[in-house]
Amino acid sequence: MTPTLMIVEDDRELQELYSAMLEGLGCEIAIVEDGVEALDGLAVIQPDVVILDILLDRMMGDEFHRRMRQDPRHRDTPVVVVSVLSRDRCEEMLEMDSHTVFLRKPFRKRDLVEAVARGLGTEA
Repeated sequence: MTPTLMIVEDDRELQELYSAMLEGLGCEIAIVEDGVEALDGLAVIQPDVVILDILLDRMMGDEFHRRMRQDPRHRDTPVVVVSVLSRDRCEEMLEMDSHTVFLRKPFRKRDLVEAVARGLGTEA
């Protein structure tokens, strides 16, 4: 079965960049633009990994992360948080857990690919 990656990012250029960076992992990619769309998507998609921006319209990434973790189906889904905010600021906003990894923008392609691959349980 093909793994699914959900990208929660409101910047179209970054959506395309992440998709291009990760195409070698062989995932189906679902792109949503904010936390509201992401929550709606969780009703029909069981992502294997979520890439999550924090600064989003309608519902911020930290609120989506909190709600996602409240759902038993998604409590342990790996999340790669990508943000311009500092790690300390994101840790203040998020309930960081062992299934959540942080990358500060800008980051290296290798770091994103490795973080997603780890979440999928594969090697990059």
